[in-house]
Amino acid sequence: MRSVSAALISACILACGQAPSARAAVPVPANLEQISPFYGSYVERNGDVVVIARLGWFFEMKTAAYRTIYITESPSHFTIGSRFLEPLPKFADLTFSGQMLTITESGRATTARRITYMQEDATILAPGAQLAGSITEPLGPAPHPGIVIVHGAERGERYFYDVWVGIYVSLGFAVLTYDKRGVGSSTGPYPGEFPSTEALELYADDAAAARDFLARQPGIDSAEVGFHGGSQGGWTVPLAITRHGGAAFAILVSAPATTVDQTDLWASFTDGGASAPSESEEQMPTEVRRASGGYDPAAALRATSVPAIWVLGTNDRTVPTAVCVEILDAMHKPNFTVHLVPTGHGLLVNASGMIADDRRSPGLAPDMVPTLKHWLASEVLAA
Repeated sequence: MRSVSAALISACILACGQAPSARAAVPVPANLEQISPFYGSYVERNGDVVVIARLGWFFEMKTAAYRTIYITESPSHFTIGSRFLEPLPKFADLTFSGQMLTITESGRATTARRITYMQEDATILAPGAQLAGSITEPLGPAPHPGIVIVHGAERGERYFYDVWVGIYVSLGFAVLTYDKRGVGSSTGPYPGEFPSTEALELYADDAAAARDFLARQPGIDSAEVGFHGGSQGGWTVPLAITRHGGAAFAILVSAPATTVDQTDLWASFTDGGASAPSESEEQMPTEVRRASGGYDPAAALRATSVPAIWVLGTNDRTVPTAVCVEILDAMHKPNFTVHLVPTGHGLLVNASGMIADDRRSPGLAPDMVPTLKHWLASEVLAA
């Protein structure tokens, strides 16, 4: 199954980061080294939150604007365009000074103050591995509910999920992210991207170890620690819950309820959104329904009794959303919620779901964060 870096978007921007020459016509995306000093969440005077992610992304929570950050000749001055991966025409300038961010749009400047969070590194003992992680916790009265972010099918490191960290911490959650086993600072053998049953079970054991670790930390409400799983993580999280228990909830984004072979078949029709469909839009789900084979999440899903929400793109070219909704609805589980958004696999607003059209997306689904906030308040925190 194809995946997306950070389980959010279908194009990962890791630029070489060379400073542009005076003759450069096209802005260059910022890289990890250039953005890291400014990574974090910033709050404007009106309470709006902006997240600066180390992969070079800008996310404004109120408008759901999601943009690539581009460098200038100044190491503290950047620009963003009006679309996800289109630098021109320039939409705004971003200027960092100390703990302040100034966003200048059409000559109008808005300032935002960096939010101070408690952050610490952690070492998590897992079967045959030590997972290197980070806990980001909001200030304010403890205990805090917690959430562990589980990887999709990539060689993922903890910084891949900066945007989700910013979202969840702003909602009052302590967030644990970790480098995938065998990746970054984590030890142990890397099982690979292919979602065999054995690999998924190992990833589920890692996720459960991370959840248990977070639940034991001071200042964490151990009864309110759950999971976020994106893409392939949507197979991992229900396995972690049913194999180990303990989780309070599950948030699953762009996550399949279909088997591995069904999901791969769906993705093969468009090469995960890279090429035009090889079959008609009517025929593709029909063929997926007939397919079988590979890991089947049905047993784990039926055994999942905690509140769970799926956020699925109606135009996803990697996961067959319509078939997944049929499967989930047929289980008649009152603890399951499905929320559909007009996006592709990376949750970028995209009418076609094709990767090329992600470039022109103005941002993520606008109702995604409000929906998750409401669901967490009503289904998890109010329980």
